[in-house]
Amino acid sequence: MDSFWVIVLFILFAIFSDRKDKKKPVPKRRVPDLGRRPLPDIELPRPKQEKFEIPDLRGAPQMPDIQTTAEVETQDAIRAQQERYQEMLRRKKKQKQREQLERQAASQNAQRQSPQTQLMLNNLQQAVIWSEILGKPKAKR
Repeated sequence: MDSFWVIVLFILFAIFSDRKDKKKPVPKRRVPDLGRRPLPDIELPRPKQEKFEIPDLRGAPQMPDIQTTAEVETQDAIRAQQERYQEMLRRKKKQKQREQLERQAASQNAQRQSPQTQLMLNNLQQAVIWSEILGKPKAKR
């Protein structure tokens, strides 16, 4: 019965000590009140616009031929069409090469299978014979 009272006193002490020594609440963060304050008037510096002519340079290269957008677009269209055609030719060439490799592999497999099956049958027969010879005698199995 003494241990019961000790436990009860310990629990009461734990409860009341927690209530007495509570931590202080964390203060709320201050939100800046930018919308309420008026912003100062700051004038941005304006760039000075000065116009001047570029003088002719001696020995300078000539101006390049500038193409119009229509010419550039037609050249791009022609170039894209040529690239698609070249890609189609590459695909056909790769496909033909794959087909040739598959035909060669099939013909080689056909040639290999007939002698190999005979060799495998001979090997299997020899393996059974050797297992009978080298294995445990029938009396001890």
